[in-house]
Amino acid sequence: MRSKFIVYASGVLTLTVAAAALVATAAESANSGAADRTPIPPALQALSRETGMQIVGPTLPAPPGMKGWAAFKGQQPLAFYSTDDGKYVIVGTMIDARANDLTKSALEKAVGSQLSGGIWKQLERSHWIADGNPAARRIVYVFTDPNCPYCSRLWGDVQPWVKTGKVQVRNIIVGILTPTSYGKAAALLAAPDPQKAFQDHEATQYSVNANNGPGHLKSLDSTGIAPLAAIDAATKRKLDENMQLMSSLGVEATPAVYWKDPNGLLQSSLGEPSSNLSAVFGPR
Repeated sequence: MRSKFIVYASGVLTLTVAAAALVATAAESANSGAADRTPIPPALQALSRETGMQIVGPTLPAPPGMKGWAAFKGQQPLAFYSTDDGKYVIVGTMIDARANDLTKSALEKAVGSQLSGGIWKQLERSHWIADGNPAARRIVYVFTDPNCPYCSRLWGDVQPWVKTGKVQVRNIIVGILTPTSYGKAAALLAAPDPQKAFQDHEATQYSVNANNGPGHLKSLDSTGIAPLAAIDAATKRKLDENMQLMSSLGVEATPAVYWKDPNGLLQSSLGEPSSNLSAVFGPR
């Protein structure tokens, strides 16, 4: 006996099929590993063109007469269900008669590696200052503001991991917190030896931070590296690209930490993960 299906939709898309359907093929099926030549419904093609959404393929379980499509935009996985004729597409979660979510795990499996790989490449291409062994097997990216006291505390907390040589922290420098943040961030990126400048700056900030006492930490705008008064075009471009990446990932504060779990999937944490350092940085 077939299970009954219900679609809980956050919205319904009713873009009708064009007279001549555009021909496109789906990506390799995550369930079978075989190439699936099912044409992508024109409604999804239109959404992909208009929004930049990437369609992985018809890999989600669906009831008779429908196909389930996995997709993602930015960091957001998306599930779509199309009618067999491709004229209508519903976006949402598929629930069976026993209230089982048939979408979540299948969607994560379908888009997880592609989503992780795409964001990781963006992080790799950003403008970062390394802390630790360049040959380290574990890489962790941190969006860091030079005046952020929680970034400074995180820097101090992870030094035992960095000193083992097993971890390299790549600090993506941004300037968003206080009026001097942008100039200080530029000074770090433009320094003759950015790594030394960053180490000296964080050592100072960490020392000042230690005297702040318990409770809410104060910004560190009056200490550390001096902000640049005049910023050259190349440094400004690097800093602005870092801040644009931060915005595109939906990050609004620092520190923001990105790493890969044992399965190679991207994980992230906003704020200092003080209670979860071993999960991020591994065993010492």
